[in-house]
Amino acid sequence: MRTGIMGGTGFYSIFDDPEIIRMETPYGQVDVHRAKVGASEVFFLPRHDKDHRLPPHRINYRANVCALSLCRTDRIVAVNTVGSMNRGIPVGDLVVPHDFIDLTLPAPTFHDDGAFHVDMSDPLCPEIRAALISSASASHGKAHVHDGVYAATHGPRLETPAEIRMLSAHADVVGMTMAPECILAREKGICYASLCLVANMAAGLQKKLSAREITSNMSYFRDSAGKMILDAVKAIPADRNCGCRDAFLNARL
Repeated sequence: MRTGIMGGTGFYSIFDDPEIIRMETPYGQVDVHRAKVGASEVFFLPRHDKDHRLPPHRINYRANVCALSLCRTDRIVAVNTVGSMNRGIPVGDLVVPHDFIDLTLPAPTFHDDGAFHVDMSDPLCPEIRAALISSASASHGKAHVHDGVYAATHGPRLETPAEIRMLSAHADVVGMTMAPECILAREKGICYASLCLVANMAAGLQKKLSAREITSNMSYFRDSAGKMILDAVKAIPADRNCGCRDAFLNARL
């Protein structure tokens, strides 16, 4: 089994001594960290590059997902930092989304030529989600792990209180990276799910919000997030019975 890991804010490495592989893709170069985890080959990719060089709107999502596809990964386990729009999901809790709303523009695709409409009826892999919920619950306790809907905004600015009021009617957490990443993974037939780390309450649910506060709150997860992800990788079934890889089979008009 080959598994990809997408690292988010604050997570720029996950292995002590990985092999660094430079992948050449049609969309650009990507450095991938390779190591063994149990019976799996695992390929770690920090989406913001080292030292958080790339803000959300400059991430080369197509190159990243294409690189993991060229590594022949079957699954991608993502780490995403989010703001909570739900007072029942406080800072320090974890969310494993079951659905999402994508407001990122433009939305990249691997299929600019021809009419392809990938099925997103079950948008996040249930097998990876189950493994993430189990590992997160073992680490933080079941009461601090939630499912929910992720709203993806374009960034790099944070959202306004009015935007959060609108989005909170339909979603629980807000971030800038899970989509379009998960959509591109679906186009490649790769299973995808995310462990979201709640680093702040969204605009309007607290007085002010600064990047420094988000960074400070992320330190709470620094020791535990990597272990949760690697524990989840070990728990994912070797055989894929979720249907994610077949979602693109009937996408072409």
